[in-house]
Amino acid sequence: MAFLTPPRPDPTAAEDSAKAAELYRLIADTIPHMVWTAAADGWLDFFNRRCHEYTGMARGALEGWGWKAVVHPEDWERCLASWTRALQSGERYEIEYRLRRADGTYRWHHGSAVPLRDAAGRPNRWFGTCTDIEAEVASARILEEMVQERSRELGASEQRATRYAQDVRRLMHQLVTAQESERRRVADDLHDLIGQSLTALGLQLTALRQRLGEEPERARERIDAMKSLVETTIDAIRGVMTDLRPPGLEEYGLSVALRAHAKEFSERTGMKAAVSVEGALERLPHDAELALFRIAQEALTNAAKHSGGTRVSLALSPSARGVRLVVEDDGRGFPDPVGARGARRGGWGLPAMRERVEAHGGELRVEFPGSGTRVVVEFPAGEPTAERPA
Repeated sequence: MAFLTPPRPDPTAAEDSAKAAELYRLIADTIPHMVWTAAADGWLDFFNRRCHEYTGMARGALEGWGWKAVVHPEDWERCLASWTRALQSGERYEIEYRLRRADGTYRWHHGSAVPLRDAAGRPNRWFGTCTDIEAEVASARILEEMVQERSRELGASEQRATRYAQDVRRLMHQLVTAQESERRRVADDLHDLIGQSLTALGLQLTALRQRLGEEPERARERIDAMKSLVETTIDAIRGVMTDLRPPGLEEYGLSVALRAHAKEFSERTGMKAAVSVEGALERLPHDAELALFRIAQEALTNAAKHSGGTRVSLALSPSARGVRLVVEDDGRGFPDPVGARGARRGGWGLPAMRERVEAHGGELRVEFPGSGTRVVVEFPAGEPTAERPA
Protein backbone atom coordinates (compact mmCIF):
# COMPACT_ATOMS: atom_id res chain seq x y z
CA MET A 1 0.00 0.00 0.00
CA ALA A 2 1.17 3.56 -0.58
CA PHE A 3 0.10 6.32 1.75
CA LEU A 4 -0.25 10.07 1.43
CA THR A 5 -1.55 12.08 4.40
CA PRO A 6 -0.89 15.45 5.89
CA PRO A 7 1.48 15.80 8.81
CA ARG A 8 0.01 15.46 12.29
CA PRO A 9 -1.21 18.83 13.58
CA ASP A 10 1.21 20.79 15.65
CA PRO A 11 -0.62 21.89 18.83
CA THR A 12 1.22 25.18 18.65
CA ALA A 13 0.50 25.78 14.97
CA ALA A 14 -1.83 28.52 13.82
CA GLU A 15 -5.35 27.95 12.57
CA ASP A 16 -4.04 27.97 8.96
CA SER A 17 -2.09 24.78 9.62
CA ALA A 18 -5.23 23.01 10.80
CA LYS A 19 -7.09 24.16 7.69
CA ALA A 20 -4.21 22.96 5.49
CA ALA A 21 -4.28 19.56 7.17
CA GLU A 22 -8.00 19.30 6.58
CA LEU A 23 -7.46 20.22 2.95
CA TYR A 24 -4.86 17.47 2.55
CA ARG A 25 -7.32 14.94 3.97
CA LEU A 26 -10.04 16.13 1.63
CA ILE A 27 -7.76 15.81 -1.39
CA ALA A 28 -6.57 12.39 -0.25
CA ASP A 29 -10.13 11.13 0.08
CA THR A 30 -10.98 12.19 -3.47
CA ILE A 31 -8.00 10.37 -5.04
CA PRO A 32 -8.93 6.93 -6.50
CA HIS A 33 -5.67 5.44 -5.18
CA MET A 34 -5.05 4.29 -1.63
CA VAL A 35 -3.15 7.03 0.21
CA TRP A 36 -1.42 6.91 3.58
CA THR A 37 1.05 8.78 5.76
CA ALA A 38 3.50 7.68 8.41
CA ALA A 39 5.61 9.28 11.12
CA ALA A 40 9.41 9.34 10.88
CA ASP A 41 9.61 6.05 12.86
CA GLY A 42 7.33 4.26 10.39
CA TRP A 43 4.10 4.40 12.42
CA LEU A 44 1.24 4.73 9.92
CA ASP A 45 -1.17 7.36 11.17
CA PHE A 46 -3.52 8.19 8.28
CA PHE A 47 -5.38 6.24 5.59
CA ASN A 48 -7.70 7.79 3.06
CA ARG A 49 -11.26 6.63 2.38
CA ARG A 50 -10.16 4.38 -0.49
CA CYS A 51 -7.96 2.35 1.87
CA HIS A 52 -10.94 1.54 4.11
CA GLU A 53 -13.24 0.85 1.16
CA TYR A 54 -10.76 -1.58 -0.39
CA THR A 55 -9.82 -3.44 2.79
CA GLY A 56 -13.23 -3.29 4.48
CA MET A 57 -11.50 -2.41 7.72
CA ALA A 58 -12.82 0.33 10.02
CA ARG A 59 -11.02 3.59 10.60
CA GLY A 60 -8.19 3.17 13.07
CA ALA A 61 -7.86 -0.58 12.40
CA LEU A 62 -5.06 -0.05 9.87
CA GLU A 63 -3.08 2.49 11.84
CA GLY A 64 0.27 1.71 13.46
CA TRP A 65 1.07 -1.83 12.27
CA GLY A 66 -2.55 -2.87 11.80
CA TRP A 67 -2.05 -2.74 8.03
CA LYS A 68 -0.02 -5.97 8.29
CA ALA A 69 -3.36 -7.83 8.36
CA VAL A 70 -4.05 -7.03 4.69
CA VAL A 71 -0.60 -7.93 3.31
CA HIS A 72 -0.34 -11.40 1.79
CA PRO A 73 1.55 -13.69 4.21
CA GLU A 74 4.02 -14.69 1.49
CA ASP A 75 4.86 -11.02 0.84
CA TRP A 76 5.10 -9.80 4.45
CA GLU A 77 8.79 -10.51 5.16
CA ARG A 78 9.84 -8.87 1.92
CA CYS A 79 7.55 -5.89 2.57
CA LEU A 80 8.85 -5.40 6.12
CA ALA A 81 12.48 -5.61 5.01
CA SER A 82 11.91 -3.05 2.23
CA TRP A 83 10.05 -0.63 4.56
CA THR A 84 12.78 -0.96 7.21
CA ARG A 85 15.53 -0.18 4.70
CA ALA A 86 13.66 2.92 3.54
CA LEU A 87 13.21 4.17 7.13
CA GLN A 88 16.90 3.61 7.90
CA SER A 89 18.27 5.11 4.71
CA GLY A 90 15.70 7.84 4.13
CA GLU A 91 15.43 6.71 0.49
CA ARG A 92 12.25 6.24 -1.54
CA TYR A 93 10.19 3.17 -0.70
CA GLU A 94 9.10 0.94 -3.63
CA ILE A 95 7.52 -2.50 -3.59
CA GLU A 96 5.07 -4.77 -5.39
CA TYR A 97 2.93 -6.92 -3.12
CA ARG A 98 -0.51 -8.44 -2.76
CA LEU A 99 -3.14 -6.74 -0.60
CA ARG A 100 -6.36 -8.36 0.58
CA ARG A 101 -9.60 -6.88 -0.68
CA ALA A 102 -12.74 -6.73 1.46
CA ASP A 103 -14.07 -9.90 -0.22
CA GLY A 104 -10.90 -11.82 0.73
CA THR A 105 -9.32 -11.67 -2.73
CA TYR A 106 -5.66 -10.67 -2.92
CA ARG A 107 -4.70 -8.30 -5.73
CA TRP A 108 -1.27 -7.06 -6.76
CA HIS A 109 -0.42 -3.45 -5.90
CA HIS A 110 2.52 -1.15 -6.43
CA GLY A 111 3.43 0.59 -3.18
CA SER A 112 5.48 3.77 -3.13
CA ALA A 113 6.39 6.30 -0.44
CA VAL A 114 8.62 9.40 -0.31
CA PRO A 115 9.97 11.18 2.78
CA LEU A 116 9.20 14.76 3.77
CA ARG A 117 12.36 16.22 5.28
CA ASP A 118 12.93 18.84 7.96
CA ALA A 119 15.29 21.82 7.70
CA ALA A 120 18.25 19.54 8.55
CA GLY A 121 17.34 17.14 5.72
CA ARG A 122 16.09 14.36 8.02
CA PRO A 123 12.85 12.53 7.13
CA ASN A 124 10.12 13.60 9.54
CA ARG A 125 7.11 12.18 7.67
CA TRP A 126 6.33 9.71 4.86
CA PHE A 127 3.70 10.06 2.15
CA GLY A 128 2.69 6.96 0.28
CA THR A 129 0.28 5.48 -2.24
CA CYS A 130 -0.85 2.02 -3.34
CA THR A 131 -1.88 1.46 -6.97
CA ASP A 132 -3.75 -1.64 -8.17
CA ILE A 133 -1.63 -3.41 -10.86
CA GLU A 134 -3.49 -6.73 -10.96
CA ALA A 135 -4.35 -6.30 -14.66
CA GLU A 136 -0.74 -5.52 -15.55
CA VAL A 137 0.53 -8.51 -13.54
CA ALA A 138 -2.04 -10.79 -15.18
CA SER A 139 -1.01 -9.55 -18.62
CA ALA A 140 2.66 -10.09 -17.77
CA ARG A 141 1.82 -13.59 -16.50
CA ILE A 142 -0.01 -14.42 -19.73
CA LEU A 143 2.88 -13.04 -21.76
CA GLU A 144 5.36 -15.09 -19.73
CA GLU A 145 3.30 -18.22 -20.27
CA MET A 146 3.19 -17.48 -23.99
CA VAL A 147 6.96 -17.01 -24.03
CA GLN A 148 7.47 -20.26 -22.12
CA GLU A 149 5.15 -22.12 -24.47
CA ARG A 150 6.94 -20.66 -27.47
CA SER A 151 10.27 -21.59 -25.94
CA ARG A 152 9.05 -25.16 -25.46
CA GLU A 153 7.88 -25.26 -29.08
CA LEU A 154 11.22 -23.91 -30.28
CA GLY A 155 13.03 -26.43 -28.10
CA ALA A 156 10.96 -29.25 -29.58
CA SER A 157 11.63 -27.92 -33.10
CA GLU A 158 15.35 -27.75 -32.39
CA GLN A 159 15.29 -31.33 -31.11
CA ARG A 160 13.48 -32.47 -34.24
CA ALA A 161 15.95 -30.56 -36.42
CA THR A 162 18.84 -32.08 -34.49
CA ARG A 163 17.44 -35.58 -34.90
CA TYR A 164 16.88 -34.91 -38.61
CA ALA A 165 20.44 -33.65 -39.00
CA GLN A 166 21.72 -36.74 -37.20
CA ASP A 167 19.67 -39.00 -39.47
CA VAL A 168 20.96 -37.22 -42.59
CA ARG A 169 24.51 -37.42 -41.32
CA ARG A 170 24.13 -41.12 -40.55
CA LEU A 171 22.70 -41.81 -44.01
CA MET A 172 25.51 -39.83 -45.65
CA HIS A 173 28.03 -41.79 -43.61
CA GLN A 174 26.42 -45.05 -44.72
CA LEU A 175 26.49 -43.87 -48.34
CA VAL A 176 30.17 -42.96 -48.18
CA THR A 177 30.96 -46.27 -46.47
CA ALA A 178 29.08 -48.16 -49.17
CA GLN A 179 30.95 -46.25 -51.87
CA GLU A 180 34.30 -47.08 -50.32
CA SER A 181 33.32 -50.71 -49.92
CA GLU A 182 32.44 -50.85 -53.60
CA ARG A 183 35.73 -49.15 -54.50
CA ARG A 184 37.67 -51.80 -52.55
CA ARG A 185 35.72 -54.58 -54.23
CA VAL A 186 36.38 -53.16 -57.71
CA ALA A 187 40.08 -52.66 -56.87
CA ASP A 188 40.36 -56.24 -55.68
CA ASP A 189 38.61 -57.51 -58.82
CA LEU A 190 40.93 -55.46 -61.05
CA HIS A 191 43.94 -56.91 -59.26
CA ASP A 192 42.75 -60.51 -59.14
CA LEU A 193 41.20 -60.78 -62.59
CA ILE A 194 42.44 -58.22 -65.10
CA GLY A 195 45.76 -57.25 -63.52
CA GLN A 196 47.01 -60.79 -63.05
CA SER A 197 45.82 -61.85 -66.49
CA LEU A 198 47.56 -58.93 -68.21
CA THR A 199 50.73 -59.60 -66.26
CA ALA A 200 50.69 -63.24 -67.35
CA LEU A 201 50.06 -62.15 -70.94
CA GLY A 202 53.01 -59.80 -70.79
CA LEU A 203 55.27 -62.60 -69.55
CA GLN A 204 54.11 -64.91 -72.32
CA LEU A 205 54.79 -62.24 -74.96
CA THR A 206 58.29 -61.83 -73.60
CA ALA A 207 58.86 -65.58 -73.75
CA LEU A 208 57.44 -65.74 -77.29
CA ARG A 209 59.74 -63.00 -78.50
CA GLN A 210 62.74 -64.85 -77.10
CA ARG A 211 61.73 -68.04 -78.91
CA LEU A 212 61.42 -66.29 -82.24
CA GLY A 213 65.15 -66.08 -82.38
CA GLU A 214 66.07 -65.05 -85.88
CA GLU A 215 62.49 -64.87 -87.10
CA PRO A 216 61.53 -61.91 -89.27
CA GLU A 217 62.00 -58.54 -87.64
CA ARG A 218 58.42 -57.54 -88.37
CA ALA A 219 57.03 -60.20 -86.05
CA ARG A 220 59.32 -59.04 -83.25
CA GLU A 221 58.16 -55.45 -83.79
CA ARG A 222 54.52 -56.45 -83.52
CA ILE A 223 55.21 -58.43 -80.37
CA ASP A 224 57.06 -55.42 -78.91
CA ALA A 225 54.06 -53.20 -79.68
CA MET A 226 51.70 -55.68 -78.06
CA LYS A 227 53.94 -55.93 -74.99
CA SER A 228 54.12 -52.13 -74.73
CA LEU A 229 50.32 -51.93 -74.91
CA VAL A 230 49.99 -54.55 -72.17
CA GLU A 231 52.45 -52.64 -69.95
CA THR A 232 50.59 -49.38 -70.53
CA THR A 233 47.32 -51.07 -69.64
CA ILE A 234 48.84 -52.55 -66.50
CA ASP A 235 50.10 -49.11 -65.45
CA ALA A 236 46.67 -47.61 -66.08
CA ILE A 237 44.98 -50.33 -64.03
CA ARG A 238 47.45 -49.80 -61.23
CA GLY A 239 46.58 -46.10 -61.30
CA VAL A 240 42.89 -46.90 -61.10
CA MET A 241 43.53 -49.33 -58.24
CA THR A 242 45.52 -46.67 -56.43
CA ASP A 243 42.62 -44.24 -56.76
CA LEU A 244 40.14 -46.86 -55.64
CA ARG A 245 42.20 -48.13 -52.71
CA PRO A 246 45.04 -45.80 -51.70
CA PRO A 247 48.16 -47.82 -50.84
CA GLY A 248 49.75 -47.27 -47.45
CA LEU A 249 46.72 -45.52 -45.91
CA GLU A 250 45.57 -48.45 -43.81
CA GLU A 251 49.07 -49.51 -42.76
CA TYR A 252 50.93 -46.21 -42.36
CA GLY A 253 48.33 -43.47 -42.05
CA LEU A 254 47.16 -40.34 -43.80
CA SER A 255 50.39 -38.36 -44.07
CA VAL A 256 52.27 -41.24 -45.72
CA ALA A 257 49.41 -41.92 -48.13
CA LEU A 258 49.17 -38.23 -49.05
CA ARG A 259 52.89 -37.99 -49.76
CA ALA A 260 52.72 -41.08 -51.97
CA HIS A 261 49.72 -39.70 -53.83
CA ALA A 262 51.29 -36.25 -54.20
CA LYS A 263 54.39 -37.86 -55.78
CA GLU A 264 52.27 -39.86 -58.21
CA PHE A 265 50.14 -36.77 -58.94
CA SER A 266 53.23 -34.67 -59.75
CA GLU A 267 54.59 -37.34 -62.12
CA ARG A 268 51.25 -37.74 -63.84
CA THR A 269 50.25 -34.07 -64.22
CA GLY A 270 53.54 -32.14 -64.13
CA MET A 271 52.09 -29.92 -61.38
CA LYS A 272 54.38 -29.98 -58.38
CA ALA A 273 52.64 -31.10 -55.19
CA ALA A 274 54.14 -30.87 -51.70
CA VAL A 275 52.81 -32.22 -48.39
CA SER A 276 53.61 -30.71 -44.98
CA VAL A 277 52.58 -31.96 -41.55
CA GLU A 278 52.59 -29.61 -38.57
CA GLY A 279 52.64 -30.76 -34.97
CA ALA A 280 52.04 -34.27 -33.67
CA LEU A 281 49.10 -35.86 -35.43
CA GLU A 282 47.74 -39.08 -34.00
CA ARG A 283 46.17 -41.71 -36.21
CA LEU A 284 42.53 -40.95 -36.94
CA PRO A 285 39.81 -43.58 -37.30
CA HIS A 286 40.14 -45.31 -40.64
CA ASP A 287 37.03 -43.83 -42.25
CA ALA A 288 38.08 -40.34 -41.15
CA GLU A 289 41.53 -40.78 -42.72
CA LEU A 290 39.95 -42.18 -45.85
CA ALA A 291 37.52 -39.25 -46.08
CA LEU A 292 40.35 -36.71 -45.74
CA PHE A 293 42.39 -38.58 -48.34
CA ARG A 294 39.47 -38.53 -50.80
CA ILE A 295 38.93 -34.81 -50.19
CA ALA A 296 42.62 -34.09 -50.81
CA GLN A 297 42.48 -36.30 -53.90
CA GLU A 298 39.52 -34.37 -55.31
CA ALA A 299 41.09 -31.00 -54.45
CA LEU A 300 44.30 -31.98 -56.28
CA THR A 301 42.29 -33.07 -59.31
CA ASN A 302 40.46 -29.72 -59.28
CA ALA A 303 43.74 -27.83 -59.09
CA ALA A 304 45.14 -29.74 -62.07
CA LYS A 305 41.98 -29.27 -64.15
CA HIS A 306 40.95 -25.72 -63.35
CA SER A 307 43.61 -23.63 -61.63
CA GLY A 308 46.15 -23.19 -64.43
CA GLY A 309 48.84 -23.17 -61.73
CA THR A 310 52.16 -24.95 -61.43
CA ARG A 311 52.27 -25.75 -57.71
CA VAL A 312 49.88 -27.05 -55.08
CA SER A 313 50.48 -27.58 -51.38
CA LEU A 314 48.77 -29.84 -48.88
CA ALA A 315 49.09 -29.06 -45.16
CA LEU A 316 47.91 -31.19 -42.25
CA SER A 317 47.83 -29.71 -38.76
CA PRO A 318 46.03 -30.07 -35.42
CA SER A 319 43.11 -27.69 -34.84
CA ALA A 320 40.66 -26.83 -32.09
CA ARG A 321 38.12 -29.17 -33.67
CA GLY A 322 40.55 -32.00 -34.32
CA VAL A 323 42.54 -31.80 -37.56
CA ARG A 324 42.77 -29.26 -40.39
CA LEU A 325 43.58 -30.02 -44.03
CA VAL A 326 44.46 -27.12 -46.33
CA VAL A 327 44.95 -27.58 -50.09
CA GLU A 328 46.14 -24.42 -51.87
CA ASP A 329 47.28 -23.83 -55.44
CA ASP A 330 49.02 -20.91 -57.11
CA GLY A 331 46.60 -20.70 -60.03
CA ARG A 332 44.36 -17.97 -61.35
CA GLY A 333 41.69 -18.21 -58.63
CA PHE A 334 38.44 -16.30 -59.09
CA PRO A 335 38.94 -12.54 -59.27
CA ASP A 336 35.28 -12.27 -60.32
CA PRO A 337 33.02 -12.41 -57.18
CA VAL A 338 30.22 -14.04 -59.17
CA GLY A 339 32.50 -16.86 -60.27
CA ALA A 340 33.82 -17.27 -56.75
CA ARG A 341 30.31 -17.62 -55.35
CA GLY A 342 29.48 -20.19 -57.99
CA ALA A 343 32.57 -22.20 -57.15
CA ARG A 344 31.76 -22.10 -53.45
CA ARG A 345 28.18 -23.24 -54.06
CA GLY A 346 28.90 -26.35 -56.04
CA GLY A 347 31.52 -26.15 -58.75
CA TRP A 348 34.83 -27.96 -58.80
CA GLY A 349 33.36 -31.21 -57.47
CA LEU A 350 32.45 -29.59 -54.16
CA PRO A 351 29.20 -31.53 -53.58
CA ALA A 352 31.05 -34.83 -53.21
CA MET A 353 33.65 -33.20 -50.97
CA ARG A 354 30.97 -31.62 -48.79
CA GLU A 355 29.15 -34.94 -48.49
CA ARG A 356 32.24 -36.55 -47.04
CA VAL A 357 32.93 -33.65 -44.67
CA GLU A 358 29.34 -33.38 -43.42
CA ALA A 359 29.10 -37.16 -42.99
CA HIS A 360 31.79 -36.79 -40.32
CA GLY A 361 30.45 -33.59 -38.73
CA GLY A 362 33.19 -31.42 -40.22
CA GLU A 363 33.26 -28.12 -42.07
CA LEU A 364 34.55 -27.25 -45.55
CA ARG A 365 35.09 -23.81 -46.99
CA VAL A 366 36.62 -22.50 -50.19
CA GLU A 367 38.70 -19.32 -50.02
CA PHE A 368 40.11 -17.09 -52.74
CA PRO A 369 43.08 -15.20 -51.23
CA GLY A 370 43.67 -13.02 -54.30
CA SER A 371 45.60 -15.51 -56.39
CA GLY A 372 44.97 -19.21 -56.34
CA THR A 373 42.35 -21.18 -54.48
CA ARG A 374 42.40 -22.55 -50.95
CA VAL A 375 40.27 -25.44 -49.70
CA VAL A 376 40.11 -25.64 -45.90
CA VAL A 377 38.66 -28.65 -44.10
CA GLU A 378 38.09 -28.77 -40.34
CA PHE A 379 37.61 -32.34 -39.23
CA PRO A 380 36.68 -33.70 -35.78
CA ALA A 381 39.21 -36.22 -34.52
CA GLY A 382 37.01 -38.30 -32.30
CA GLU A 383 33.97 -39.03 -34.42
CA PRO A 384 32.56 -42.56 -34.37
CA THR A 385 33.75 -44.53 -37.35
CA ALA A 386 33.67 -47.91 -39.00
CA GLU A 387 36.31 -50.42 -37.95
CA ARG A 388 39.59 -50.47 -39.82
CA PRO A 389 39.31 -53.14 -42.53
CA ALA A 390 41.44 -56.24 -42.26
